[in-house]
Amino acid sequence: MNEHAVSLPTAPPETGRRRIFIIDDEEPIRKVLNTHLSKSGYEVILSSGGGSVFSALDGNSFDLIISDIKMPEIDGVEILEYARKSFETVPIIMLTGLTDISLAVEVMKKGAFDYLMKPVRKQDLLTVINRALVHRDLLERNRRLEEENRHYQISLEAEVASRTRELQERTNELQEVNGLLKTMNIQFVNVLADAIEAKDDYTRGHCNRMRYLCVELGRLMDLSPRDLEILEYASLLHDLGKIGTSEAVLNKPGPLTEQECHHLKEHPTIGERILHGVDLMEEVAAIIGAHHENFDGSGYPRGLAGEEIPIEARIIAVADLFDAMSSDRPYRKGLSVEAVLSEMESVAGTQLDPEIVRLFIFNKVYLFKRN
Repeated sequence: MNEHAVSLPTAPPETGRRRIFIIDDEEPIRKVLNTHLSKSGYEVILSSGGGSVFSALDGNSFDLIISDIKMPEIDGVEILEYARKSFETVPIIMLTGLTDISLAVEVMKKGAFDYLMKPVRKQDLLTVINRALVHRDLLERNRRLEEENRHYQISLEAEVASRTRELQERTNELQEVNGLLKTMNIQFVNVLADAIEAKDDYTRGHCNRMRYLCVELGRLMDLSPRDLEILEYASLLHDLGKIGTSEAVLNKPGPLTEQECHHLKEHPTIGERILHGVDLMEEVAAIIGAHHENFDGSGYPRGLAGEEIPIEARIIAVADLFDAMSSDRPYRKGLSVEAVLSEMESVAGTQLDPEIVRLFIFNKVYLFKRN
């Protein structure tokens, strides 16, 4: 055999057989190891070391390396360092003489799996090899799992990015549709509000003033965006039921009779009935039906009290009283802001929700009308 020859298998490896690469400059040792391992079912690759050992390692596939430490050309430490860099999961078992124990300990520190003393006993050889191959299998399994995890992470990140883009697109579409719906709703509501004001010359602009006052109060009370939108519609349409009220009663220049008062008090119920069954307007209808309820339960049409009255209806009641008393009527001039605020404070807790009155006055929401 050539001095540094590599003895390769004469046939392809059998399925399931483990391949062991043996490097030793002493031919008798190579033969003994080859005999032990071949009889134990392993496939063996033999090398005497030397300069060609690295190309031999690169040109073969194997599960384990057994290498002598002291060899004339390339020693086992160099082979160990090369193998640790090139074959991360392949364990290396070093062979050493009795006088080289300290060197064997050093190679263990450099990454060798274990070492065997020469002359090698068969049982010790097979025991160490078995442990080394179990270790290799665990390393390989860990490497595969890490690789699968990396691929999974990359795939997951790509999937998340894709789903995020899709979600953003859907969100944008939904916002666009919601914007269009709100625009259409506002247009619908404004048409109805114009119809209300067309019947009452003296309440011209009342609906839009109510819209401002109510939305400002709703923000101060931390209503959600959806509840604010509902409040906005309800404030514009709170007097919708006046469409069913006689214009003679609405524009009468003097005090109303008892019968006329009763007729006028039907407008919350009429407004609620008009919107009942209209898409997106059911909650608005309930608020309109309750905007003349009093905080102490003395209002109409159902005699609701306190928190039985929807919060939006209680807000509308505060804004409505302020705007009605500070605006001109057929039978009187509008009162001063100071007089209206004084009246609001006097009915807080009976007619009006006292907390909403406090917010209205403390935050000077009423300055809108002066400006």
